[in-house]
Amino acid sequence: MPAPKLNVLCFVTDQQRADHIGCCGNPDLQTPNIDRLAAAGVTFTQSFVANPVCMPNRATMFTGRYPKAHGLRENGLTLVPAELILPDILRQTGYQTASFGKIHLAPFGMTEELTTEDREMVESHVYWEKNNTVPLPFWGFEHLYYVGGHGDYTFGHYKHWLDENHPGMHEKLNRDHAFVIPKGWGSSWKMSIPPELHYNTKIADETIQFLEKRDTNRPFFIWCSFPDPHFPFAAPPPYCHQYDPNQITFAPKRRDGEFESLPPYMRDCYEGKGRLSKWLGQVHEITDENYREMLAHTYGMISMVDHNIGRIMRSLEDLSLTQNTVVLFFSDHGELLGDHWLIHKGPFLFRGLVQVPTIWRLPTALSKGLKCSELVSTVDLCPTLLDLLDVPIPEGVQGRSYKDLLYGNIQTYKDSVYIEFDSSLFNARQRQIRTKEWALTYCSGEEYGMLFDLENDPDELHNLWDNQACGKIKTELLLRLLSETSSADDWLPPRRAMA
Repeated sequence: MPAPKLNVLCFVTDQQRADHIGCCGNPDLQTPNIDRLAAAGVTFTQSFVANPVCMPNRATMFTGRYPKAHGLRENGLTLVPAELILPDILRQTGYQTASFGKIHLAPFGMTEELTTEDREMVESHVYWEKNNTVPLPFWGFEHLYYVGGHGDYTFGHYKHWLDENHPGMHEKLNRDHAFVIPKGWGSSWKMSIPPELHYNTKIADETIQFLEKRDTNRPFFIWCSFPDPHFPFAAPPPYCHQYDPNQITFAPKRRDGEFESLPPYMRDCYEGKGRLSKWLGQVHEITDENYREMLAHTYGMISMVDHNIGRIMRSLEDLSLTQNTVVLFFSDHGELLGDHWLIHKGPFLFRGLVQVPTIWRLPTALSKGLKCSELVSTVDLCPTLLDLLDVPIPEGVQGRSYKDLLYGNIQTYKDSVYIEFDSSLFNARQRQIRTKEWALTYCSGEEYGMLFDLENDPDELHNLWDNQACGKIKTELLLRLLSETSSADDWLPPRRAMA
């Protein structure tokens, strides 16, 4: 009799930095449940995104393909139906597939006149103003509890449930109804909604209910995706009070005079000039006191997610599922939060934005508590998971399985990772190559770029792009980047015949 198939439980956060976990060295943040996953599994200390923005990188997670290959190269697009995605691949092999929370393979702001197919509307505000159900399967998920947006603008199944069962409570997520009068930055406040009615709690409730009522004759793939700690920086009590802004460590990666050697648009972003500033706001007005409050609230948001991960893991244990379930914890990208005098994300490609937490707990792991320093990417997540489950990896997948690393077979996996950023809104197209020693960013059509010596400057504070002494290594890295970006070009559709 063949061995039963492994189950999969993915915990996904949004905009969480790699150093925003207790077990990854953060001296203040309390994440006991994520720490327990790490103690029983493998933590990747050099895990990077394929793109530092939500939609492109989430599409990469689902497809194992780079954004320029799968086509969702920037926020505001929809993943095309022709792409093979992880939940649908597993559904077709017999898995029951379920998503709780955020997906984000189609825009929140889509309107009917802009659509070319019905699926493009389902993740939008407009759709949920008129509907409370979704045609299934959706993005390969047979079961769906959808939460779109973040903080005070969450919508989907959650908002319908809240409005029907607890009228007036959704507005308790808003800044205007904050627990105390906000005095800090505009996107930072203490929510007044009770924690048991918060979307993080409801996502965990629905995940637990699915585990209890699932079809026990089929393996499951669960995508449990929390919208936090993406801004706005806001959490309900007690989490909004858990961290004292004046007591936490605040040490942003920045230095005086840093903009002198950085691409000029970064100074414009800081000073509130140019197209990017319309989205980022007047960054130069953010004080360190503001940043401390935002950081404290971010930590509260993460601790709330951690608490709900603990609830789900206890349910997994109570149902005797831990011995045949692969558990993953990861995030779609990071957040600058004051690093290099900047905030949020965009065409920056600094470590705080492109490095993400990645933890795997296997039921048969040989190495528990292992910290693996090999370079891995979110483009590798899909093929690694399929390889673990003995499911054939589809043609066109560009990532590479790192299954052997999960079992403690230490080897040189990759000597570099490749990262893309494209934005037609900001007229930016950037490509980055990262090795363990260097990070080079090429800005298409521009004379400027970034080059950092990671061994001597791990915080990326001294841009060596124009340093003549680094000319040789710059040329070598540009050639390697050319090779990487060429290799990331799509080979699909495959050739079918001779000319």
